[in-house]
Amino acid sequence: MFAKDTHILVVDDSLNIRRLIMDTLQKMGFSKIATAEEANEAFSKIVSFSTTPTPVQLVLSDLNMPGPSGLEFLKQVRAHEVFKTLPFILITTESEKGAVIEAAVNGVSGYIVKPFNVDTLTKRMREAHAKHFPSKA
Repeated sequence: MFAKDTHILVVDDSLNIRRLIMDTLQKMGFSKIATAEEANEAFSKIVSFSTTPTPVQLVLSDLNMPGPSGLEFLKQVRAHEVFKTLPFILITTESEKGAVIEAAVNGVSGYIVKPFNVDTLTKRMREAHAKHFPSKA
C-alpha cells in the first residue's frame, strides 16, 4: 500500500467530489493531497511538483470532465517518459466497458465507479500499488 506521506493529486471538476475524496484520503491517514479541477491544471501540477522533493506519486482523476477528459489526461501523462509509471486511478460514474477497456489500453492503474466507499478506494489503491511496485506489495 502507498505510504501515508505519498503525495496524491485529486482531479475532479466537482468541488464536492474533490472534497469528498480528500476527506476520505485524510481519514485513511494521507496528508499530502493536492487538487485540480481540470486536466490541464492537473498536468501542470504534476510537472511542477516533479522537480520538488515531493513529486506527485498517485493520481486519482475523474473520467468525465469538461475540456480534456480523464482519459485524455491519462494519455497525456503516459506520453511523457518521466510519468509513464505514475500510478493513475480513474474515477467515474460510468461502468461502460468501452471506457474501461480504453483506459486499460492506455495504462490506467485502476478504475473506481462512483459512488464508492473507503474500502473500495483502499482496495483500488492497494491494487495500483501492487501493479507499479510488485516487490513492495
